[in-house]
Amino acid sequence: MQRMAGMDAAFLYFETPTMHLHVVGVLVLDPGDLPGGFTIERLTEVLTERIHLIPQLRRRMLPSPGGIDHPLWIEDPNFALDDHVRSASSRGPLSWAGLETFTGEVAGRPLDRAKPLWEMWLADLEDGGVALVTKLHHSLMDGGTGGDLMASIFDLTPDGDGPPRPDEAWTPDTVPSLPSRFVGSVTSLVSRQRAVPGALARTVTSISGTARTWASERRSGNAPPLTAPATPFNGALTSRRSVGLTRVDLDTVLAIRRAFATTVNDVVLAVSATALMRYLGARDAVPHRDLVAAVPVSVHGPGRVAPADEDLVNQVSVMMVPLPLGPDDPVARLMTVHANATSSKVMQSAFGPDSLQELTGLAPPTLMTATARLYSGLGLARYHPPVMNLVISNVPGPPVDLYCAGAKVTGIFPMGPVMEGSGVNITVLSEARHLNIGIMACPDLLDDVDELARGMVEAVDELAGLAHGAVGEAAGEG
Repeated sequence: MQRMAGMDAAFLYFETPTMHLHVVGVLVLDPGDLPGGFTIERLTEVLTERIHLIPQLRRRMLPSPGGIDHPLWIEDPNFALDDHVRSASSRGPLSWAGLETFTGEVAGRPLDRAKPLWEMWLADLEDGGVALVTKLHHSLMDGGTGGDLMASIFDLTPDGDGPPRPDEAWTPDTVPSLPSRFVGSVTSLVSRQRAVPGALARTVTSISGTARTWASERRSGNAPPLTAPATPFNGALTSRRSVGLTRVDLDTVLAIRRAFATTVNDVVLAVSATALMRYLGARDAVPHRDLVAAVPVSVHGPGRVAPADEDLVNQVSVMMVPLPLGPDDPVARLMTVHANATSSKVMQSAFGPDSLQELTGLAPPTLMTATARLYSGLGLARYHPPVMNLVISNVPGPPVDLYCAGAKVTGIFPMGPVMEGSGVNITVLSEARHLNIGIMACPDLLDDVDELARGMVEAVDELAGLAHGAVGEAAGEG
């Protein structure tokens, strides 16, 4: 049993009936000649053998009485895999479009907070493959941690070596009584107040440093804007979700990166900008200034000072990157994105990797919950300029072929949540041979997610042709 960290808890406080703060993943498997195929029984067996490697999956959230303090994580005494692992066999074998539709339906429903905050669906595909559609609440893990933990169900060969045995038997917690939870919450709250002066001082210093950096960058013409332009996909969310799943060749993306001396993240941002420009252009809605993308940045890693709460799961910062919609030259757009991302990294570094964690740890839980529900319930996002237009995430994935219970992994598509005021989230993940693209959208704001997905593939193809020409020209000059 442990007290939830500030940022983890914030994902619960800010969740509303229309802004679901879970992450969704689609894992596509090829059972091949696997005896008996890949069934719900086989999936349950795999998870039973390996769940000790993913301890978050057996933890249930226990709210603090009256919202006095952050909730508790407890080892759920009522945990049962059957409550979380489900079959979509009633839908029959799904086409790719059917898989996208089904995933959108799963994403559009909130998780049951009376149980551990995750669920997994097994769906058959028309081509003989299967798909695992997984939904996990963001309070359980961030993208970096989630990828590492979910890798626990994979093997490097079809036969696998089997998971290591647990060091000790799992012991569920006894649910504490209401009086003991009240006393524990008050004690925790009082204890946390001792850290408030130092946290406030660090936060003020961080904000002041960020402001000075922004002013300096603005003088040089590189500062990201403080607000984003209005677009059709910015506004108040509904609870509905649509999903687009596509992929491009990873070697092609790496060739673009090398040809123009940028990064994979720059290429992702640039092709997103091109696809968005054409989507908006088809609706005569291209704004007169750059879009702004919020780009989550994991702050896990060696050499970094750990936060005060060593059990903190979500360790993430955000940089705001302007996405140019003109000129209509993909290479010029890529180079502008590269410069913008470099400047945004300076701003993100000035804000500090732990600032978001400390800010969420200071705010009263009841105030955060009430503010989020009031903002969402009144649809206030319709009445002010958006802070950002969308979220774009780039998650590193496995560089080798993987297997799950003997079935080959042929695709991994992650999707983050859409945020109030911003109806689109684009997440990409690199794996052995592909760059997989998952787009989550609110269909009442972005009316054709497949058009945006196709636009990203077309934008990669365009840059690939230009990269080939640039390499050939450089070779000729040499």
